[in-house]
Amino acid sequence: MGTRSRIGYQLPDLNIVSTYCHYDGYLEGNGRVLAEHYQDREAVKELIDGGSMSSLRTNTTWESSAVRDESGNIVRDADDNWVYSNSREPQPLYHTERGDELWIQHGDFKEFVSGNSGEEFAYLYTTDGEWRAYKIGWGDTNTKEIAMPELVAA
Repeated sequence: MGTRSRIGYQLPDLNIVSTYCHYDGYLEGNGRVLAEHYQDREAVKELIDGGSMSSLRTNTTWESSAVRDESGNIVRDADDNWVYSNSREPQPLYHTERGDELWIQHGDFKEFVSGNSGEEFAYLYTTDGEWRAYKIGWGDTNTKEIAMPELVAA
């Protein structure tokens, strides 16, 4: 089961363009990746324009599988991560890559943090060029802003 999140950017009229991400929505996952790899508006727009995704940053594809040695054990790299077939440079794993329709949402802040797709976290790139993070609760009053990871941008 994934920790779902919504990632968006704010428009000058304060509406939001956003998309869904299925896995690693918690601060140490997607919060860290956004803080490290998406620090300018163009990169954020490009990320969201790709539509909904399974993972924000992975080297696997929809056709990847774990590589196994002669004994059937999963091969691991120097950092103890699994090695996959069909690997690529780390990037989002978009649902359109498996044939799904492009899914981008437009709306106001209340809709952005509604959790209608089961999102537990939301990340918003503001018109000021800063990330804001939210823990989504059930109901309008239960959503709370939380601190983004303070990491050095890549």
